This record gives sequence, C-alpha cells and structure tokens, in this order.
Amino acid sequence: MSKNLVNYLKWFWIVAVLGGAGWYFYSHFQEISGYLSTLSISRIILSTFLFLVGKFLLSDITRLSLKKVGRHIPYSEAFSITSVTQLGKYLPGGIWHFAGKFGMYKVMGISTKKTTQAMIYENIWLLSSATIVGFLTLLVSSRDLFCEYLPFICDLTVVRILIVGVPVLWIAGMVLFEKFFFRNVKVDLFDFLLVLVEQLTTWIFFGISYWLVFPAQSGFLLQIIGAFSLSWVAGYVAFFAPGGIGIREFLLAVILGGFFASREVATYATVHRLIWVLIEIVLGALSATLIGLPNATEASPPESH
Repeated sequence: MSKNLVNYLKWFWIVAVLGGAGWYFYSHFQEISGYLSTLSISRIILSTFLFLVGKFLLSDITRLSLKKVGRHIPYSEAFSITSVTQLGKYLPGGIWHFAGKFGMYKVMGISTKKTTQAMIYENIWLLSSATIVGFLTLLVSSRDLFCEYLPFICDLTVVRILIVGVPVLWIAGMVLFEKFFFRNVKVDLFDFLLVLVEQLTTWIFFGISYWLVFPAQSGFLLQIIGAFSLSWVAGYVAFFAPGGIGIREFLLAVILGGFFASREVATYATVHRLIWVLIEIVLGALSATLIGLPNATEASPPESH
C-alpha cells in the first residue's frame, strides 16, 4: 500500500468518524442531552485528577526506558518529552508521536539502536499492561462476555486458574523479554517492580477516570476499567485512526453494550475523550514552555552504535 493511499485512508477515517458522530448526536440530541444533564461536576473534577496522575505515571516509563539503554534523565525532562510528542498522535499519519520521540532521542545524542530499544521497551510495557488489566478485570467481573467465543472460560475452575496464571506468565514473560532484549544489561529488580506497579496503576486510574464520567449510581466499575483498557489498546494499534478516534469509542460501546445503552456509552466516551484531549494539549504546551525540550547544544556526545 503506497504512502499516499495510507494518508488518504486516514483523512477519510477522520472525516467519516467526525461526520458520523455529528449526525448521530444531532439525530439523538434530546436523549443525549438527558445523559449530559446527569454529569456531576465533582466527579468530572475527580476524573480529571485521576487522568492527570495516570499521565504523570506514564511519563516515568519514558525515563525508565531511557535508563535501560544507559541514558539517565530527570523526570521533568521525561515528562516534557512525553507530553509534547503525544500531541503528534492526533495528526493524520498515525506515527508522528513515534517519529517525534525518535527525533528527540537522536537530538539527545542517543544512537539509533538504543533509541529503537527504548521505544520498543516502552511500548511493550504499555500494550501488555493495558491488555492484562483489561482482560483480568473483565474476566473477574463479567466472564460471560468471553463465554460466547471461548466456552471453556465458563468453567469457574478455569477462570480461577487464569486469574492466577495469566499475571504470573505475563510477569515471567516481561522478565525474559528484558533478559534477551537487553542481553548485556542486568535486570534491575527495583526498576522492574516500579514499572510494573506504575503501569497497572495507570490503567486502573484511567479506567476509574472514565467510570467517574458516568452517573454515580451506574456501577460496573471493573467492567468499565476493563473495557477502557482493551479499547485503548485497539485504538493505539489502529494506525489509520489518529489518537484511536472512533476505534476506542466503538469498542467501548461493544463491550459495555450489555450494561448500558449504546448512546449512553457513546456520550460519556465523547465527554471523556474531550477531557483526555484538552489535558494532553495543556500538558504539552505547559511542559514545552516551562520545562523546555532537549536540544543539540545540551546533548552529550553521540553514543557508539
């Protein structure tokens, strides 16, 4: 597939999603207005706070991924790099946030090999932790969601084995990944546990942040955490959807369709998306202004390949 065709596909997706969403909200305006009237300001504020904490935690994996390849930077610099480059995911093209981070690492004098290693390490943690949190919370709270496609999960004994076994296998897999991916670097137990806790906390906080957008009496906390985590993964890997727009919301509606009306899920997903985008824009602007970005004059001499 040519580069131009991919770009056209991404632009088409943006227009289709925005046009479809606009028509959907217009045609169901009265019902959606009813959902919006249930929004709680105090819950929105708490939702925003938890989302901010999650973003702060995510920035630390950038710091730890660079530490893994031998570059030690302060948390403030990692936060600035992450906040600014994340804005690139909203540009049609799907890779601008990766390209931006890659470019910053090169400016810092980090070799191509080590830049690639740090970015792979970071994204493996992000995707695997979100998947694990999503799968386990849904398995614990709503295993019926899996029964239709995976009948063996209906067995309670199998569920108990999976609840214990999946996290153990994931942690073991991440240890092996580090040992073989960084052959000449010893696995640092403290840093490994720190990344583990930070990643799990991040997706739980993001999920609760989304849950808080719903009315207080809505319930289904674990289901919403699980749905949000898995829908984020789907949106993240969908290269044609900038910021996962449309993909995340669609999957949320599919997973949560058994607990809420689709229009309700779509409405609150849109509200949470607005909070997400606004915070990322503010964090990107503030970090670039107050903290600044790495530049060639501050970089150390290039590392050997």
